[in-house]
This record gives sequence, C-alpha cells and structure tokens, in this order.
Amino acid sequence: MPSLVDWLVSHEPSFRAPRLPSLYSDLNVQKTTNPEGYTANTTAWTSALTRAALEGQLPVHQRLILHTSDDLLNALASPRYGRPSGLGNVLDEAVRSGKMVDLQDFLTSEKSIYTKTWIPSPLSILKWGLRRAGLVGTGSYDVNGHLRQGSLVLVSALEEVYNKHIVKLREGQTSSSLTDRIVSRELFVKELNDLFGGKLSQQDLSVLLRYLSRDKQILAYDETTIKFKGPHATTATTESDTVTITHEDRSIASLKTLISNLTTQISTLSARVATLQTTAQNAVKANNRTGAMSALRSKKLAEKSLESRTNTLHQLEEVYTKIEAAADQVEIVAAMEASAGVLKTLNKKVGGVDKVEDVLDSLREEMAKVDEVGGVIAEPVLDGGRAVLDEAEVDDEFEAMEREERLEREKTEQAQREKQQAREAEDTRRRLQELDRLQLEAAEKAKESRQDGENQQTTDPIQTQQTQKQSQTADDAVEQQLSKSIEKMERMDIAEPQREGRKIAAE
Repeated sequence: MPSLVDWLVSHEPSFRAPRLPSLYSDLNVQKTTNPEGYTANTTAWTSALTRAALEGQLPVHQRLILHTSDDLLNALASPRYGRPSGLGNVLDEAVRSGKMVDLQDFLTSEKSIYTKTWIPSPLSILKWGLRRAGLVGTGSYDVNGHLRQGSLVLVSALEEVYNKHIVKLREGQTSSSLTDRIVSRELFVKELNDLFGGKLSQQDLSVLLRYLSRDKQILAYDETTIKFKGPHATTATTESDTVTITHEDRSIASLKTLISNLTTQISTLSARVATLQTTAQNAVKANNRTGAMSALRSKKLAEKSLESRTNTLHQLEEVYTKIEAAADQVEIVAAMEASAGVLKTLNKKVGGVDKVEDVLDSLREEMAKVDEVGGVIAEPVLDGGRAVLDEAEVDDEFEAMEREERLEREKTEQAQREKQQAREAEDTRRRLQELDRLQLEAAEKAKESRQDGENQQTTDPIQTQQTQKQSQTADDAVEQQLSKSIEKMERMDIAEPQREGRKIAAE
C-alpha cells in the first residue's frame, strides 16, 4: 500500500514531487524570507489535507473533519524529507482564513461561517485576554515541532460535498409535494453514501447537517427526520422560521423508511427463493432426496415470508399514497384560504357595489362637463348673433394664391423651354461638326485617288483607264456615303425635336 505522501503526489495537482523539498521545509523561515512561497505552500497543504480527508486516506477515517495530532505528522512523514515541520503554521493560517473551523465552535455557533463582522464575540475576547495573561496557550497548532490535538471542520470539503452531491440529492427532494421533501436520517445517509462512494461517520453527518441547515439554509432536521425546503423558497430568512419538523413529518419519514426496508427485504427474499429453487433442482438431478426436500421446505418458508412482506408493502404504499394526497390537499386548501383572504382584503378596499356605482356616476358627470366645455370652446366668436367674417378678405387671399400659382407655373415652363433650346443648339452643333468631318474625309480620299491615277498614266494606258474607273467608282461611293449621312442627319434633325416635344408635353 503506498504511503500517504505518495498518494498525495499522485492525486493532488498542487502536491507534486518537485515541490516536496519546499513543502517539507521550515515554513516559519519562508514566512519572512519568501512570503509568496509561504502562501503557495500553505495553500497546497490545505488542499492536500482536504483531498486526503475526502478520500478517506487520513489516520482517522472521517471525510469532513481533520483530527490534528502527532499521528497526522507521522502519517505525512516522507522517507526522504521527514515530517512536515511547518504543518502547524498551515493549520493556523487555515483557521485564520476560515478554511478550517474548530469542531466545537462549528457545531455550537448560531452564526453562519460565511458571516463576516468586525465585532468579536465575548468568548473570543475572553480567550484573547487569557492568552495575553499567559493563563492559557497561544492557540497555535504548532507546539515545539508537534501538533496540538484538536478537531477541525474542513470548509472546502463541505463545499465540495454540497456542490457535487447535495445539490443532486436535493433535486429529488424539492418537488411540490410535501412528502417528497421529507426523509429520515437513515435514508438520507444511505442515499448520500451511494452518491459519495464512501461512508460518512455520525460526526461527519452532524457537521454536514449543521452546514446545510445554518449556512446553506436548505433544510431543517432533528434526531430522526430531515425536511427540505420547498422549490419556491428563495429567501432563507423568511422560510427558516416556518420550516419546522412536525409530528406528521416524523411519521411520514418513518413510513418511507419502513417502505424502503421492506423493499430491500423483498428483494433479498426473492433472491433466496430463486437460489433455493436452483438448489432443489440440482439435488433432484443428483438423486439427493434429503437435500432436495430441505431446500424445498426452506423455499416454502421463504415464499410465505415473501408473500407476507409483499402484502405489508402494498398496504404501506397505499397508506403512503393516501397521506401524500392528504398532504397535497392541505397545501391546496391553505393556498385557497390565503387567496380568499387576499380577495377579501382587496374587496374591502374597493368598498362594495354601491361605492363603485357612485364612483362611476361621478366619473360620467365629470366627463359630461368636459364634453360641454369642449363644445363651447369649439364654437366661433359671434358678433350680434353672426360670425364675424369678411368675404372680401377671403376673395383677395384666394386671388393672391392663384396668382402665385400661375407665376410659379410660368417660371417652370420657361425653364423647360430654355433647356429644350439649349439641347437643340448642342445637337445642331454636333451635326455640323459631323458633316464637316465627312466632307473632309471625302476630299482627302478623292485627292488620294487622283494622285494614284496620275502616277499610273505614264506606265500603262489600259491600267490608267482602269485606275480612272476605280477612282471614279471610289468618288461615287464617297459621294453616295456622304449623301446618306446628310439624309440621316436631316432625319435626326426632324425626329429629335419631335421626340423632345413629346417629352415636354408628357412632363
């Protein structure tokens, strides 16, 4: 079996082999020479002790409580580095920071461990005065290289158990039904051990229940029964006084425990009947009459016991179903009664039908007054019974509006005409430029043709005639192309103003 140090090196990330020389060195020296290293080492030791406790690796097998003594030092001793000389400083720092709490203080304190206050308790003042006077010890866990005996509650272990297991367990206990939120301590420990994968001691259970009741405020408990708060209980201070353990709660918890035990017994008896049946069959095959008869007699007795317990279980389940229905009815009636009280209070504030009718009559009267005043305000001012109105002023204003509209329309038409004229002038200019360009190109081509003809006259008369014909043909082609271009431009000159006119008319 590996030593505790080897186990920590394998399972705790902050407790690795390269750090062992620093972890096992004198932390008193590190506190002054290397404060950062001192803080890191105390944190690593605190985490390692918590992990070892949760996994049941410490000398005293408790999961949520650390027992301090030289036995702990010996269990943590390393073959190479010896016992951890600074473990007392680690425990002192953990107690000062609230990561560990003295067991007796934890169980007896009415104040949550998460409550921070600057006012010291009378007991703390008394202990401080006695230490100053030298009448008691300093309270440190480091006593000349030894550990002072004591018991410390591991707050980090409680938080881990709550987050990993209690939250999951609570999901099945906080339904709307009252009976589902009640469980006996026996069943609670059984379910928690199944989730935890280990066994909690009675002292561990006491610490955990105190933590869940006082610090997390999710349940109430006594010696035999645990009662979770409802799913809608979000404010612990308002619910803590009302969630108490009643005689009915204890009866429900006892009934659920009995049903659970009977279910386990029935499963065991069913397995025993099957085993005895197999034994009898094997004895018959082996011609062992005595063994077969003995197995059959035992089987009959087990079957009778199984039948009796099955009938009892059915009766208890029927009773539990009735209790569950009755508990739900109690909550429904309580909710209806509270709703009736609310309605009664609101109706009392309303004042009854007569008051409402008086209010509505007064409202109608005031609304009629408002309508009357509005009608008076809307009437025109009269002079001698007639409205004061000058028709001439109205006619003059109308003529002015017409005149202004006419001038605006004329300005718009004039602007459109000027735009049209500008466009026509630009089109004419472009056509003239195009005509000049075509005439220039035709003249250049004719000149080139004449020069070619003159050059060829001296060589060959026949060729000269052919060249003259070709020149004449080219001149005719240029002339024809020029004529087509002029005709096209003339058509454009005619069509373009027509299109512009239609566009202006459309606008």
